[in-house]
Amino acid sequence: MIIDQKKIDEAIETVIGYGGEHIRNCVQCGACSAVCPGVKAGFPLLCRSLIRQLLNGQLEEIIEDSSSWACQSCSRCTEICPRGVRPQEVVFAFRRYQANQLAFSTSSITSQMNLFQTGHAVFVDPKEARKKVGLPEEPPTSAYDEAAQKEIQTLINNSPMGELGLF
Repeated sequence: MIIDQKKIDEAIETVIGYGGEHIRNCVQCGACSAVCPGVKAGFPLLCRSLIRQLLNGQLEEIIEDSSSWACQSCSRCTEICPRGVRPQEVVFAFRRYQANQLAFSTSSITSQMNLFQTGHAVFVDPKEARKKVGLPEEPPTSAYDEAAQKEIQTLINNSPMGELGLF
């Protein structure tokens, strides 16, 4: 369902204001989606698809989709984008838009709790896999660093996300 142009413009301006400044530079080449682990894992609303639907005003269809919370911040999309769109920043800006619209699905709540607790939206304990290949069981990540976790929690608690009362 297409909503009125005023609502579309307002949503795009909000996403731009939240950090997706270059969203209008997108030419839908698909380079970002081609390298996105989330897209390859089957999340339908990342990179090119999210940008297309935002620019086309399909907010009602995407506002509650939890795919945006699956972004792992790998920056592959941003590195490859020939137009400087910075798709990862658009995804994160859209997350802020969703949060301010109180549009959370139960699966996105889980990823938010994971982010708050470990510093990773999606977290699978890698100890066994790392042990099998001879690596230290605990990788150098916030998931195993209590001080880093506290810093992340402080940042979240003092952001618009903290104001939602999820944590």
